[in-house]
Amino acid sequence: MAAVVLLIALSGTANAQEEIRYSWLDMSFMGQDFDRAGTQEPVPGQIVDIDASDGDGVRFRGSVGTWNNLYGFFDYGTTDIDVAALVTNEQGEFPAEDVFDYTRIRAGAGLRFPIGRRTDIYGEVSFDSLDLDFGSFAGENFDADEQDIGGAIGIRTLLTNSLELRAYGRYTGVGDIDLNTLVFEDDTLFGAGFGWQVVRGLSIVGDYEAGEFSSWSIGFRLDLSED
Repeated sequence: MAAVVLLIALSGTANAQEEIRYSWLDMSFMGQDFDRAGTQEPVPGQIVDIDASDGDGVRFRGSVGTWNNLYGFFDYGTTDIDVAALVTNEQGEFPAEDVFDYTRIRAGAGLRFPIGRRTDIYGEVSFDSLDLDFGSFAGENFDADEQDIGGAIGIRTLLTNSLELRAYGRYTGVGDIDLNTLVFEDDTLFGAGFGWQVVRGLSIVGDYEAGEFSSWSIGFRLDLSED
């Protein structure tokens, strides 16, 4: 009986959201695909080949708004990517394994365009940063970091008082890297996600983003007051 009462109470509070919110914080578990390889010769006669795959970590995001439909946001994700290496020199071949830090940061401002009581289209401009911290197996240095601008266009809609769906496309100037030259390249990514409010102000959120470096995340979002 107590469980039934609790479910009824949660159902009632979950139905309280009636508009899309732009003030929130969330924390998620994040998976990251990397799948890049590179080769360096740190000293004559010694070759280091690396092959990085995927990994996992954490993601922190937040948004605050709105002022005349404007809002500010940030997105910070850091993951440990698995990397295998093969060091080749005159003594032979020496395999090794480790992880490296993949850190992505986006921060900027957005403008929402309501097209109904429960649906918004939005546009964003952002400062994007990507940092790769490989360390070293045998004197090589694949570390790289770069910053550039980005932008996004998306849609958010409340299907019910407790279920939000969203989709977007975004551009970034730091969406890919050639590990042989350590030159960053741009990318266009597409994403989709959901938010399901389990109690008033607290939602389970999930997102998937497809691009040169695809990622997914699942976690919790806490709504902040916009009154």
